Amino acid sequence: MTTHRYALLAHGGAGSDNAHSDGTDRACERGLMLMQDGASAVDAACAAVEILENDGRFNAGMGSRRRDDGAVQMDAACMDGARHKFGAVAVVEGFQNPVYIAQALLDEPYHLLAGDGAARYAAERGFTALDESHMRGNGAKSSDTVGAVAWDGKQFAAALSTGGTGNSWRGRVGDVPLIGCGLYAGPSGAVAATGHGESIALNMTAYRAYQMLEQGASADTTMQAVLGWFEAAQDIGILVVGPKDWAGGSNRSMAWSGRHGLQQTG
Repeated sequence: MTTHRYALLAHGGAGSDNAHSDGTDRACERGLMLMQDGASAVDAACAAVEILENDGRFNAGMGSRRRDDGAVQMDAACMDGARHKFGAVAVVEGFQNPVYIAQALLDEPYHLLAGDGAARYAAERGFTALDESHMRGNGAKSSDTVGAVAWDGKQFAAALSTGGTGNSWRGRVGDVPLIGCGLYAGPSGAVAATGHGESIALNMTAYRAYQMLEQGASADTTMQAVLGWFEAAQDIGILVVGPKDWAGGSNRSMAWSGRHGLQQTG
């Protein structure tokens, strides 16, 4: 019998209320339960993000902030570190859980769809429509991208989802659907960032953090280094998981949780 350590971390976004960590707790519990039942890291990470998309306190899914024209446009992404596959949607409208649309694109010939094209793809495949009359949280203080990273004992994965910056221009895209910016996963670990999207993208934050893991840095060392790449005025939060440890932190308040355990096979 072989025993594998497994772990899942989830965050509610840089600037989210620390008191809302009950939501990230539920996200972690969901992901860990799935991995315990044999699900992959990418399935667990996306399921954790779904929990956060359905929690109107966070800026994703049902809690997405509106653009300057009143529209709800969402970005989401996920990455399967074992297969080195990436899927993402940008400024997609009309769907409750864009993280699952992003996951579906892992196995398509095109890995990033935007706008009307993303919506058409999602509609043709029957993804759950967004009922804006039941949306929650649009009047609350904005928080940023939600996300999760997972390790199932064999592979790493990461997933992100966001309603974008409140009152931003229609069509604005941040770091979330850009590979190596908001997230990255590979054989050495997984990273999920949150905060000021333009700064995260310009720093190639997630990939540079992943390179530190490749070079043998601990998760905590990597997390602390990433926070130091940003000026005080730029909000940044990050989750990092490797095969032996994990860490999370932010230069703002941030609801986040981490869980780990053992999984027996054989």
